[in-house]
Amino acid sequence: MLATKTVAEIRRLLAERTHSQREIARLTGVSRGSVGAVALGRRRDGDERLAARDEVIEPLGPPVRCPGCGGLVYLPCVLCRARSYRPKAPHVAQRRGAKPLAESLSLNLRPEHHARYEEVRIWRRESEAIVGGQG
Repeated sequence: MLATKTVAEIRRLLAERTHSQREIARLTGVSRGSVGAVALGRRRDGDERLAARDEVIEPLGPPVRCPGCGGLVYLPCVLCRARSYRPKAPHVAQRRGAKPLAESLSLNLRPEHHARYEEVRIWRRESEAIVGGQG
C-alpha cells in the first residue's frame, strides 16, 4: 500500500507533465506499474482503504452471546454465517458413499460408550432426515 503522501507526490508530478512515468517511479521509489495505476485512477489512497475497512468492522453494540454457537460476539455472528455455507456432515458422508444408518452395528462397547454411540446415531438419523427434506 502506498502512503497518501507518496500518491499525492505522484499525482503532482504527473500533473506537471515534465517527467515520464519511469522517471516519476525512480524519483518516488515506487514501481512503474504503481505510477501507471495512479495515472489511470486505479490506485486509491491508503487512507481511503483504511477508512473503508474501519467502517465495516465498527461494532454497533456491546458483544452478546450468539444463539447459534454460544460465542461472545458482535452480532451477526460471522462464524455461524460461515458454518452455514458448509455442507452438513451426514450429507457429506452420503456423497462419499457411506452406509446408511438403517441398523445399529453390533459393537461390543462399555455401557457408557454404548450410550454415547446411540446418541450420535439418533442425532445423525435426525440430521439425515432434515438434509433429505431440503433437497
